[in-house]
Amino acid sequence: MLNQPSPSTVNKILKELGAENVIQKSSEGRYTLGRKIYLWGRVVAAQNTPIQIIRQQMLHIHHNYQVSVNLFTCVDQTMICLECYLDNQTPLLYPAGKCLPLALGVQGAVFFILPETLADSAFLEREAENYETPPKVADLKQMIRQAQLNDIQDDRALFYQELRCFSVPIREHGKIVMTVGVGVSSRRTREGDLVDAITSELQHIRNIVEACFA
Repeated sequence: MLNQPSPSTVNKILKELGAENVIQKSSEGRYTLGRKIYLWGRVVAAQNTPIQIIRQQMLHIHHNYQVSVNLFTCVDQTMICLECYLDNQTPLLYPAGKCLPLALGVQGAVFFILPETLADSAFLEREAENYETPPKVADLKQMIRQAQLNDIQDDRALFYQELRCFSVPIREHGKIVMTVGVGVSSRRTREGDLVDAITSELQHIRNIVEACFA
């Protein structure tokens, strides 16, 4: 390792890394990971059996039910969409790569927010105020209780009246590392057994992926 390298050495290393597309320089002069690192990450992910399974199952749900399916993780209080298959009827959901502050209305965020925070009525009131039609705190508490009890979230369109979201946590060695969720038009959830089918599919994904992590 280099011990306090000179500025000229640092600049030389940065130029070489940039030439190889390992890093890239933004218009503001900041360095970020380049396309090569991104592609390496995609290759590694493609070789990861749990990720392969998640993608296959997400595509299955997307095609079979014509719904949007998202894979999220949470890093430093930020929800990051790792993968997404969007349906044209649910445009409010987010594309892969989208980063959002950890907030109760983000699909699956309920599983990453600390339980003591979720129990705080003042927090829930602040969260409710972020929406055009603020949900009732009592309804939010009921949603949270059901998510904690059943290990699956159904937001019952509390945040966006035209969009109903479902989500399950995925654990690796007991720790929640990702959530897989589905977004569907609220109108469609009144059709037949769609809600039961979606929740069953999400639970199936969780079970087979967690078995791979075991």
